Amino acid sequence: RINASSMAANLKLTYFDISAKAEPSRLAFVIGDVPFQDERVNKAKFAELKQAGKLPMGAVPVLEVDGKTVCQSDAIFNYACKLAGLYPADAFQAMKVEEVRGCIGDIQQMLLGTFAIADADEKIAKRRELLAGPMGAKIAALNQLLRNNDCKLAVSDEISPADIELHCWTGFLVSGFFDGLPADMFAGYDKIQASVKAVAEHPKVVKWYADRKAVTEAN
Repeated sequence: RINASSMAANLKLTYFDISAKAEPSRLAFVIGDVPFQDERVNKAKFAELKQAGKLPMGAVPVLEVDGKTVCQSDAIFNYACKLAGLYPADAFQAMKVEEVRGCIGDIQQMLLGTFAIADADEKIAKRRELLAGPMGAKIAALNQLLRNNDCKLAVSDEISPADIELHCWTGFLVSGFFDGLPADMFAGYDKIQASVKAVAEHPKVVKWYADRKAVTEAN
């Protein structure tokens, strides 16, 4: 595996106080013991950063590396995984990681059109229709792809970027943000669940979320 932790610099990851696009990078840093500043901004602070020209593409997340700002969540996640020693050095294994991430992206893309539906009931009905049809079929295909990899987790017997992505993606879909998607929508998919469980039960991840909960409750 690529391990560039010795090259780790002063890191500040900026995003909203939600999981979504920054959570995979946060967890990669956490699992790999890579120190970073977890800056969580509200809408007012986001607008301030944007107005000041500190967001290269006018969006978050962004990662500051020794004061140099980089955007794009996928680029940040890949960098985080490499610093954490989680990204495979083997070219084929790296391709398998990106295969899983690409499948996730394809499935997620299917939901985008539902955000344009103004009527709440119609939106929920459309999402349920997708889940019962083509989206559900894609999720089943992804689960079978993971089975075919013939290993304990997504692409190997150890946690990889693919497992972290699966954990964060499934968690976001069932978080309640997507009205109409049931909390148990991934219950029947054994290999997806194995990846989710491995990340969720990692001692460093457990501590991270416990610490985050304490901070939230204190505020």
